[in-house]
Amino acid sequence: MSYKLANLFGSTEGLDQARKDIHDHLQKEVYLGVSGLEQPELSSNRLSSKELEIYENSFWAKELDDVELEFLQMIHDELPSVVRDEIGVFPFFTNVLNDGFLVITFLRNATEKDIILNKLPLALVDAKGNVYARKTFELLAVGPVPKLSSRPLEFKFDWENFIEMPDEDTQLTMVYDNDTVKQFKRDEELVEKHNGLTDEEEETYTQKVEELFPIKKGQVELQAIDLVQVKDGGLKVIVAFMNGLEKRVEFTEVPVIICDEKGRQIANMHFGMQSLQVQPNNRRLWGFYIPVSSIEAKDMDVSKCKAYVPEARQDKDVKRQQERMNDQNGLIQ
Repeated sequence: MSYKLANLFGSTEGLDQARKDIHDHLQKEVYLGVSGLEQPELSSNRLSSKELEIYENSFWAKELDDVELEFLQMIHDELPSVVRDEIGVFPFFTNVLNDGFLVITFLRNATEKDIILNKLPLALVDAKGNVYARKTFELLAVGPVPKLSSRPLEFKFDWENFIEMPDEDTQLTMVYDNDTVKQFKRDEELVEKHNGLTDEEEETYTQKVEELFPIKKGQVELQAIDLVQVKDGGLKVIVAFMNGLEKRVEFTEVPVIICDEKGRQIANMHFGMQSLQVQPNNRRLWGFYIPVSSIEAKDMDVSKCKAYVPEARQDKDVKRQQERMNDQNGLIQ
């Protein structure tokens, strides 16, 4: 057995023993609810695990030999069927480490679309549902999971993520953290509420942008022009999108960073947009709301803080057009 598997399964006794241990540790699959079903785990509309292919373009494939990859495929194929049109996280092994509690899973995509997950809130509970640990895992760096495929994925709960330390004989199960999901949804409602600009803000900031930030031919620019505090304690960043191209620009993701007067980062948000469009040789204003729960410093002086917009994600065709125009104009960015 390779170091990778031995380290994960806490044994060097071979694949047969690992297979037995895995069957002893199988948990229930966690469904993310993308199918729209209220209780997807009760659905009988399922796919056999064998109908999903293991996505081997991951760190696992680089560290396992062919025999171990076949072993992993065998374990995967023996798992219970997955709900069709759902995304499931199937824990199949747990291990107590010096620095935390490790849960090894298959992330199973039983939909007809490739997926990329952003944040995944999970919790560890006992048989009575008592929560022992919570952690929201950032999964953008994991990359895509192709349609009708699975990929092995590790989730490690550090000891500082534990609300209470379990007894030695307590069996912990990983579940979808619905309380955190509800908080995310409440934050999203606030985001939606504050995203737009009032008529007064629209008029004030439009005049300010026209005076201070002219549109530059051949360039697309984003500028944070103001930072204001809203009544519930959150912040709203006013951003100007300026399009100097001869083609409409679409933005799908906009990052926003806020720093205090000492340059310390107090908020870092990525806003997914439904193709925010800016017409050729035009500008557009947008207010991005940052909830209190996403601000690290609660006693900051907003008047001394600054907001920044790093490079936002644009439509690829627009990027290529901008690069061509810059080359023609001899611009260096």
